[in-house]
Amino acid sequence: MKCYIDIILGILLLIYIALINLMSSAKVAFSIPIVILGIMLIVYHFIKNKLSDYRYYENIKNVLIKIITIGCILFTFIECSIIAYPKHSTERSEYIIVLGGALSNGKSPSIILQGRLDAAIKCANEYNKNAYVVVSGGQGDDEKVSEAEAMQKYLIEHGIPNEKIILEDKSRNTNENFKYSKEKIEEHSNKTIDKVKVKIVTTDFHALRSRIIAKRQGYTQVDNYSSATKWYHIPINYAREGFAMVKTILFDR
Repeated sequence: MKCYIDIILGILLLIYIALINLMSSAKVAFSIPIVILGIMLIVYHFIKNKLSDYRYYENIKNVLIKIITIGCILFTFIECSIIAYPKHSTERSEYIIVLGGALSNGKSPSIILQGRLDAAIKCANEYNKNAYVVVSGGQGDDEKVSEAEAMQKYLIEHGIPNEKIILEDKSRNTNENFKYSKEKIEEHSNKTIDKVKVKIVTTDFHALRSRIIAKRQGYTQVDNYSSATKWYHIPINYAREGFAMVKTILFDR
């Protein structure tokens, strides 16, 4: 059975990606790398006996095993940090930033984005009745409207007054979400961002990284109120976020 682990894992990865994309209302990010990994495992199963004939195969294999082991230990530490980070602060805030996400059919919030919006509605109604809600997200190449516009419409339909909503519709990534939202908040409040209490609403797997990025953008009084990831999205979204955390820590400034 041990000799079939690679091909079994490869097939399971391909089946998982196919199923979650069928179950989701928008294209699932990080699908392609998982598909490539699945195919590589299947191909490796059929060529590993031939590879073992090469002179340095065992040496290379042992080095790769050590590298992968160290990588897995570090990755586990990162994932534990993401999971353990507090995600449901009910402290009062002056502004609630809802980070954008993919749209379904190019015009309606996807399942993940609906979760963020529902969390923002609950946060605003139960803990931050006087807060303004900043919907942050530009228009992607495959989207008919900006994410901010779709989010605004959803919030209004669910009882949030239009005058309490601030649109930020230029951003294309999380860094830009905070950059352009800062401009909107500072203009609206007549205060610098470090003097404003801000709550970030995003999906739970994204909470820690969003706070790190916000801090780099000058947000000092900031916490999170997150939506829950759908159970079938947990493996791929948390895996993707682990790699995104490494990129943010090492390269993003």
